[in-house]
Amino acid sequence: MIKVEEFIARRSKLIEKMDDDSIALIFAGIPKVSSADESFPFIVNRNFLYLTNIYQEGSILVIKKSGGLVNDTLYIHEYNEIYEKWIGKRLTIEEAKAISAVNNILYLNQLESDLSIILKNSSIKKIYLDLDEEIKIKEHLTTLELKDIFKKVYPTIEIENIYDEIVSLRMVKSEAEIEEFKKAIYKTDLGLKAIIKKIKPGLKEYQLKSLFYYTIQDFDNSELSFPTIVSSGVNATCLHYEEAKDEIKNNDLVLFDLGSRNNTYCADISRTYPANGKFTPLQKTIYEIVLNCNKMVIENAKEGVTIKELNNMVIEFLATNCLKAGLINNKEEIEKYYFHSISHHIGLDTHDPVSSNDKSLKRAEIPLKEGNIISDEPGLYFKELGIGVRIEDDLLITKDGCINLSKDIIKEVEDIEKAFERR
Repeated sequence: MIKVEEFIARRSKLIEKMDDDSIALIFAGIPKVSSADESFPFIVNRNFLYLTNIYQEGSILVIKKSGGLVNDTLYIHEYNEIYEKWIGKRLTIEEAKAISAVNNILYLNQLESDLSIILKNSSIKKIYLDLDEEIKIKEHLTTLELKDIFKKVYPTIEIENIYDEIVSLRMVKSEAEIEEFKKAIYKTDLGLKAIIKKIKPGLKEYQLKSLFYYTIQDFDNSELSFPTIVSSGVNATCLHYEEAKDEIKNNDLVLFDLGSRNNTYCADISRTYPANGKFTPLQKTIYEIVLNCNKMVIENAKEGVTIKELNNMVIEFLATNCLKAGLINNKEEIEKYYFHSISHHIGLDTHDPVSSNDKSLKRAEIPLKEGNIISDEPGLYFKELGIGVRIEDDLLITKDGCINLSKDIIKEVEDIEKAFERR
């Protein structure tokens, strides 16, 4: 668990980025309607969670910086007997204070009048909003719509998006965050070990999908990082195959893309196993090209390198080795069999957002920094052969290289086949 002192430090770093005579409003958000009177499960705005340690719908963090003084206030729902009978308990002021280390906790019904006083009768010159897309903050209001309202009501106050400033903090993981990742990866490994014990021809893909979820739930009530992908045979050549309805056949390779969360931090792991426990010669050839590519990325990922540069290395590596193995006729043909990027950032979101002071840079062109955690996921997908292979690890970037946080999850051909033999 991350100590509350870290959340205080995060807010302090954000406050340093704020201009004087400004106010920042960061919203937890509310659930979105799925159909009729049903809503999707609530997912907190990760930027709000990062700053407060609060996972409760409707909550709002307000930071005021004026005249050299800083005041932060957390607004939460007050006690509602009917709500708690139907939905469940909400945080008390004392609980919210203990979890977030925000000393000033007030109820949401006070926010409108407090804001009016601050914005009409003070020297506030700038309002910061977290303008991530589609943060719903009321039944018929998003943060983007709130921005337009502020512009009309307070035309002399500048509105600025603070999203990138928060994301830039999130990109560099602390020691405590890295420990959360290690726990998430450990639980993911437990799920994969359970799969190796049970996988066999004749099972349905969804049975292994369910087994993974059961394993991490049974361990400590963990949730998935994202919907689990279990794809056998030709299904593994579809990058985001999610149906998981087909029967696994005797000579199939089965591709797993999955992960467990720990304290909201996401593991993101891919492994590919032979359904019957033994790779065919062709499967082994393709698998080891991908495996060696995965290792090549680990050797080259470090601070200062970009994901685009790593991806170019991967394209060259896969093209050269597939050509050598007779799997393609020329290097240009590799784009037919490798058609995604090698990496993305990982954090509170599986595909964590990224930010740079240089707005001309695309995501993949932003140099990696010490403390970033990224995926390493080369793959080859030969639909005509019914073979898809992806091997994905989670890498912690350091000054001079990287640390493979998921190194203990087996991926060598010999280790996988021995694991099947020991069942």
